[in-house]
Amino acid sequence: MSIPQYARSLTPYSMNLLDGADFVQKLVRWTLFWEIPRALSSIVVRRAYGKASTPAEKSFLKNAPGYVVSTLHAFAVGYFGLRIYTTTLRVPIRDQYYAHAKTLFTKADFEFMEIGNWMFCGYMVSDIIQILWYYPEMGKLDMVAHHLTFIACSFLAGASQTMMLPFSWLLMGEFSTPLLCLRWLIQQGTYELKSSRIVTWAKRLGYRVDKTNPVLSAGKQLEYAASVAFMLSFTVVRVVVYTSGFAMMLSAWRDGILEQVPYFTRSVVLVLVSIGWGLNMYWWSIMVKKALRGPPKPPNEKAE
Repeated sequence: MSIPQYARSLTPYSMNLLDGADFVQKLVRWTLFWEIPRALSSIVVRRAYGKASTPAEKSFLKNAPGYVVSTLHAFAVGYFGLRIYTTTLRVPIRDQYYAHAKTLFTKADFEFMEIGNWMFCGYMVSDIIQILWYYPEMGKLDMVAHHLTFIACSFLAGASQTMMLPFSWLLMGEFSTPLLCLRWLIQQGTYELKSSRIVTWAKRLGYRVDKTNPVLSAGKQLEYAASVAFMLSFTVVRVVVYTSGFAMMLSAWRDGILEQVPYFTRSVVLVLVSIGWGLNMYWWSIMVKKALRGPPKPPNEKAE
């Protein structure tokens, strides 16, 4: 069967780098899209927590809204990724990697994918602005590099209307992020704020808490549980789904399907996805090793 020639199918949501004014207008709009929940979450967090009197509390109130938005973003783009994934698997393999005149994707399909891409890209731009503005408090060079890498992938794949299937499983990887944010909250409450709320949460979940240092005892147990839950979600979306998707991508490359994808986009995305897979495996191995060490030692006879 002949491989159809690559041809873009523009929609009102297309990322058109050749139209600078349109591109900038959309980028600003989707960046501001995430600034609204960031501002609202800041108000809610400050009202719920109360007045900050220590440096640790002030740092928590500054950083917490970002983690709230990160959680919202994870559920939103994860949903888009799942929808795109299931839609993409129903079309022929050539349609899964590039647009062409005979594609079985409908205009509505392309619009949905492009909205998802703008939503993802807008969040990354919004977040990297925060990281650079408060640098290095909210993230260091590794976080900056991470965001710039994903922004580059979003620009390249989105502007060329290619790599639909890889884009879907990359977005699905965000489903593991909420548990990472939960672990951050537990760590903040335990080690920085030393909040009694950590003890309350642990007791409600049935954990035994050591009287000698109840916050640390409760926090370590909750942190371990959150870490294991994060590892399991990471295993599903960033190991199993990512690896299977990466294998399908390499198979398409071997069969010549990716030859229709613009050379620069194809080369850069292949390299970045390969590096991403290696990093996922490295991070996963660290998580597994920590999980295998087991939970914190149970509290002694002084437990409540």
